[in-house]
Amino acid sequence: MVNRMDTETPGAGKAMQDANIHAGHGMSRIPEPPAPAAEKVRVLVADDSRIIHKAISKILSSEFELIEAEDGETAWEQLLKDDSIQVLVSDIQMPKLDGYSLICRIRATDTERVRSIPIIVITGADDELTRERAFACGATDFIIKPIDGVQLLARTRAHAKLDQTARKLEETTTALEEQTAVDPLTQLHSRRYLIQHGVQDLAYSRRHNIDLSVIRVDIDDFRTIYKKHGDQVSDRILVWLAKILAATSRTEDTVARIDSSEFAILAPSSGRMEAAVLCERARTAAAAEPFKNESVSIPLTISLGLSTLGRDPGETIEELLALAEQRMTLAKAAGGNRLGVSYQEEAPKPEEAVIEQPDLETALKMLGANEGGKLVPFLPDLINRCLPLLEFCNKKLDLGLGFAIESLKDKLSDMR
Repeated sequence: MVNRMDTETPGAGKAMQDANIHAGHGMSRIPEPPAPAAEKVRVLVADDSRIIHKAISKILSSEFELIEAEDGETAWEQLLKDDSIQVLVSDIQMPKLDGYSLICRIRATDTERVRSIPIIVITGADDELTRERAFACGATDFIIKPIDGVQLLARTRAHAKLDQTARKLEETTTALEEQTAVDPLTQLHSRRYLIQHGVQDLAYSRRHNIDLSVIRVDIDDFRTIYKKHGDQVSDRILVWLAKILAATSRTEDTVARIDSSEFAILAPSSGRMEAAVLCERARTAAAAEPFKNESVSIPLTISLGLSTLGRDPGETIEELLALAEQRMTLAKAAGGNRLGVSYQEEAPKPEEAVIEQPDLETALKMLGANEGGKLVPFLPDLINRCLPLLEFCNKKLDLGLGFAIESLKDKLSDMR
């Protein structure tokens, strides 16, 4: 047998030996494979213009993995099936589903991952109304065409990082909620306790045929407040609102913090009107004075959503909570600082929403236009305004309504 080493030239053997020495101190070894590249953050771009898609790709593709959609409906479907998308960049004018409707649908969904995604709106419309409506629907940021590449890249980075932080915070919060019945920050009940207690309240309500309402509450534009003021001030705001909700609720109500800036209230023996009065009491109290912390003064408002057992679809506490959350999200998209009592696919424009206390004539016109849902928070006040007329008619026409009027007065007094 011929020895291969014997057949090699001395120079070749020396070169091989030197190579082995330099590679592994005299011992040959297989080179290690390169470390895998970090996975890119996925960004969904919704725009019907191929030119815009190419422009955005040129700006972002080196740092992000881009997914393209040519209309709002396709973007919506992509968000539902891909839970790795962390930022949405969207145009306003698109076929099938425009940008406003897409944003409102996202903010109204009961899927937390989709509902909380940062949304950067890119549009050629440089008017204040477009900007205000986009933000009212729930847009996170706003960029005017022609696109500034540096600005778009910086904002996408920032929102992607914020979304990653929010996801980690949500995971941590969920883990804590599963371990305790009390929220450690606000000292209110936890989500776990609310669900457990809600199952009992719902069973009792069904057995005795009495009302039960579920309320969801969120601080308007809390993400912006957090970005501007940080953890410490944001935590104090949550404690401040927790005290307001506890003070404006009844003893029999269960008040809980169930998410970052979201709260829920179980209101047993409360139908739509009673629960709406509770909501209006909390909303008014939150908006009455700005939150103050040392030199910081922040005007704050809340949006609320309401669902009622028997009156709304929903057989479990989880379903009633989800419906109340949808209505709360639509109230936020409609401009905030209001109560949502009915679900609509399209949120009303901010300028169309009723904000001020309506007078009797306005209330009658709204009823005639089938807009009675917007009157629910104001019904007790409207009834009080009608009482003098009702008493006068009863006296002059001898209607025999004395006992009924006194009973109505007592019930209205209990609602205050």
